[in-house]
Amino acid sequence: MTPAKDLQEYVDSFFIFPCCDLSDSLAYNDGTPMLAFLSEAEDEVELEYNEATSRFKSGWFSTRSFEKMTVRFSGKGTYLLIVRFKPASFYRLFGLDAKKLNTRPFWNLQSVFHESDALLEEMQQCEKVGEKIGLLENCIRNILSVNEKSNKLLDEAIRYIRLHKGTLSIDELKSHLGVNYKWLERNFSEAVGMTPKCYSSLQRFIHAYTAFRVQKDLVRITADSGYSDTNHFIKDFKKYTGQTPMQYLRAYNMKSCLTESRSRISLEKSSLDCSVIL
Repeated sequence: MTPAKDLQEYVDSFFIFPCCDLSDSLAYNDGTPMLAFLSEAEDEVELEYNEATSRFKSGWFSTRSFEKMTVRFSGKGTYLLIVRFKPASFYRLFGLDAKKLNTRPFWNLQSVFHESDALLEEMQQCEKVGEKIGLLENCIRNILSVNEKSNKLLDEAIRYIRLHKGTLSIDELKSHLGVNYKWLERNFSEAVGMTPKCYSSLQRFIHAYTAFRVQKDLVRITADSGYSDTNHFIKDFKKYTGQTPMQYLRAYNMKSCLTESRSRISLEKSSLDCSVIL
């Protein structure tokens, strides 16, 4: 869902996902700052990452990439409301340290948004998802009224990396922006919490992973995604999913026809988005 026009410099998009489609599924983030809100105040989410489990009530925040994570929901809620922000604007908008927040994959809402308790209480009074989104947009407008504007040059850097699916070089990126490497490295890292090279590598893997789910052609996807060889892609695949591509396919094919059909429909409808929401 597209945000209001006056917020599009800061908010990338809103998404609503049925909890039943996401529970017990592999998840990762593409480096986009994201606030997640469960539909009911008493709902809880369990995030398992690197054999450690964290639980959050009502919602959570995530930003950096993370690997081999699964998500499980408990409670009566039926959906998850996601707010994805423009990476170059989010941290300055909320007055946060991007590098600090990128030391962990996820945080409670209070860690990044000090007024979250009051906001959550108001959101529970809303009967429809659209009303909650309107409430969130007004909250962001209030923050904008006292904080600085977005960095359009860094927004363009992120847009350009995504446009090229992470395959362009840093030299090509800085030439497109008309800046030197030192400026790009310093300002991108401060704004996004990771270097432009790390961000590009993550985008490349996400697009390759999404293509592999559909095409299942390892050699072709390796070449199309700009990997130097299949071993490089296999290494990244295992890093993020905990499995090799072939192990992943075998596990995928063992699912029941009903589960497989539902998953395929969900993924094909939203392509990349379903893979990066958390």
